[in-house]
Amino acid sequence: MVDLIELNTTGKVEFDIEPDLKEYHDDQIKKIKKLNVKGYIKDLTNTYQINIHITGEMILKSSINLGDVSKELDIFYDEYIDNLAEDYKKTSKSLDISPIIWENILLEIPLRAVNENDEYKLSSGDGWEIIN
Repeated sequence: MVDLIELNTTGKVEFDIEPDLKEYHDDQIKKIKKLNVKGYIKDLTNTYQINIHITGEMILKSSINLGDVSKELDIFYDEYIDNLAEDYKKTSKSLDISPIIWENILLEIPLRAVNENDEYKLSSGDGWEIIN
């Protein structure tokens, strides 16, 4: 959460938070660890500048055996948003930038997550078997 009153009063608010993203889900992501978001939001009269740096670790499902694959997060986001206060207002006193953080994390998911030591050893399954 970002303090909307400070943003409206001073024109800029800085934050260093560990957001709770428990309400957000993706089938590829098993867990997000050590998530930290630092940055600032500036009120530029008709638009807002949001600058954030997201760090942490995401545990993904291996595409081969569904085991754990670790992916470090080091994301820089710098954008100008017209309706930030209206679109992300949580209460009259705070902004919820969790959707912005989550969208940027989703962009970091690789198409195929694998570990160096993953081996494909499946030779049979439900209704099938490799014969030769």
